[in-house]
Amino acid sequence: MITPARLRAMRLAAQGVGVSGGSALDVVTHMTALQAQDLGQSLWAIGSRALGRTRADVRAAFDRGEFVRSWPMRGTLHVLRPDDLRMLLSLTASRTFTTLTRRAGQLGIDDALVARARDITVEALGGGRSLDRDGILGRYRDAGIDPAGGRGYHLLLHLAQEGLVAWGPTGRVGQELVLLDEWAPATESVPDRDEALRRTLVGYLRGRGPATEVDAANWTKLPLGDLRRARAAAGDAVEDLGDGLLALADRPEPGGVATGQLLPGFDEYLLGYADRSGHLDAVHADRVVPGGNGMFLPMAVHRGQVVGTWKSAERTRDVRTTVTPFVPLAAPAVRALESAAAHHARFLGLPLVIEVLDAPA
Repeated sequence: MITPARLRAMRLAAQGVGVSGGSALDVVTHMTALQAQDLGQSLWAIGSRALGRTRADVRAAFDRGEFVRSWPMRGTLHVLRPDDLRMLLSLTASRTFTTLTRRAGQLGIDDALVARARDITVEALGGGRSLDRDGILGRYRDAGIDPAGGRGYHLLLHLAQEGLVAWGPTGRVGQELVLLDEWAPATESVPDRDEALRRTLVGYLRGRGPATEVDAANWTKLPLGDLRRARAAAGDAVEDLGDGLLALADRPEPGGVATGQLLPGFDEYLLGYADRSGHLDAVHADRVVPGGNGMFLPMAVHRGQVVGTWKSAERTRDVRTTVTPFVPLAAPAVRALESAAAHHARFLGLPLVIEVLDAPA
């Protein structure tokens, strides 16, 4: 029987949170994919797993094409290696297209319009060019395609599911869209379905185990039958720990991780699992997702438990970080979170001003 505290420690070790020495690419490779609705938060999702690297380091890796940002599953943006994107799309795109087809009818988008958007996109981005969101939607508008009302977003999501485009180099604000195969040519063939399923499950567990098949199905939105097929294909590489929990047989031992962490919003430490109760007490869930609106706030974590939220404001000379705990924190926990805030400030390259607020009544 794995206790909740032991489970959290094992998951922190698998997630690589607070680890020093690795590169941004090492982190992304290890995690297979990191949720990345917000670009700035996703930069710190990588940085928090590669202490000593800076925001500039992560942006430079994007700019070199080491990894990209796209919608590999659940219609949700993730950061991942280009080859892993192609592999995941081979498993998930057909299911996403089913959802897109229903929405396309509501938006008045048909196959002919998608084909026009595809041609415009290839012409605009071919030859190594890139455009930000406004730039590509402007090209659609100039060609007579109205991108308003979610139509432009829908077209970009459709083309991304085809593997045509992805978000690549960072711009002054946000990222720029590129042709995936031009920007980051494939270094290996897409594996057959069984091998892709095996790699996906192993990659999921490498960065999140122990976890259940239901957790993995929730993360990928693949049917449970596919995850069981992946489990069979993985063989002895995956170990059954009891209570439905799976982990890699070759997994890191827990321990050696700092007790305090400041993790970004939408972080895999919470969103990587269907059952999050071991990390976040249900009574505090609405403090992380206010009003259940789907926006996950940055999380203050102590010994693997989410104990509050935090925010930072970059100023001219420093970064001001404010931690809002759910309940009063003991002095060691406050010191651990202050140390975590110092890591984030170094990631940004700014001196730190920190305030840990009193817990609200």
